[in-house]
Amino acid sequence: MAWWIWIGGGALLAALELVVGGELWLLFLGLAAVVVGLAAGSGLTSLAVQLALFAALAVSAFFVRRRLSSTGEAETVGSDSLVGEIGTAATEIRPGKPGHAEFRGSRWPARAAAEHRIEAGSRVRVTRMQGITLFVEPR
Repeated sequence: MAWWIWIGGGALLAALELVVGGELWLLFLGLAAVVVGLAAGSGLTSLAVQLALFAALAVSAFFVRRRLSSTGEAETVGSDSLVGEIGTAATEIRPGKPGHAEFRGSRWPARAAAEHRIEAGSRVRVTRMQGITLFVEPR
């Protein structure tokens, strides 16, 4: 394949990454295509070798991308991801009575985690979750 097709495709993928604002996957694939284009421009004429090089670089980019995004800590997902978060009581939350709290831009059903009355508008911290109900304490 002509070298300029590889480089043009790589530039297109990199530009697309900027437009969609993703997680750099397209950028890495674009860089792999540009590298293959440079190799093709330097005399690598076999399409099979070009495709193999692109595949190897794309797989390598996958591992590099994962390595860059890894923080070394296991990410908490699901309901446990809210435990410890700080938010705002959207309504008054009294012991034994349901209320609502706002976390991460969403309103959640909330209950007092202890025998504390929590005023609307005050800062709260999630101590645990049960279903979609947050158990909160004053911050």
